[in-house]
Amino acid sequence: MPTYSQFKRERGFTLIEVMVALAILAVVAVAASRASSAYLHSVDVLRTRTLAHFVAQNAASDLRIQKTWLTASRTQTVNAQGRDWQVVMTVGEAMTPALKQVNIAVAPIIDGQTRSAVTDIDVMLSSAEQEVGSLDLAGLNPNGRVP
Repeated sequence: MPTYSQFKRERGFTLIEVMVALAILAVVAVAASRASSAYLHSVDVLRTRTLAHFVAQNAASDLRIQKTWLTASRTQTVNAQGRDWQVVMTVGEAMTPALKQVNIAVAPIIDGQTRSAVTDIDVMLSSAEQEVGSLDLAGLNPNGRVP
């Protein structure tokens, strides 16, 4: 049977040491929670941007497949990738009347509210019906340069 002097030498943690250890553990737990929350938020943002880019690429493909010749900007709501999106197509002029530059911006619609655009792409559309114009190549020398 141990004596009182043996108990005195075999001391455990004091209440202060336990409280300091718990405080350190709490700080580490809060920091880990914030880091994981920030990570999950960044993953959600990247997922939204990726899906929006797919929606923009699909809108550009639709314009090309249907041979749509835009003369004015267009805004439409699309349900794709399991979400609602607002697609804004802005028409710009190119170097020739046979080409149009179209900027396609995509924004998520969350709870009925349109958020800011998360991606946009520029595409060039061509039209066979528009006059292409001609280039005067007669004045070029064999190197392809104007003399």
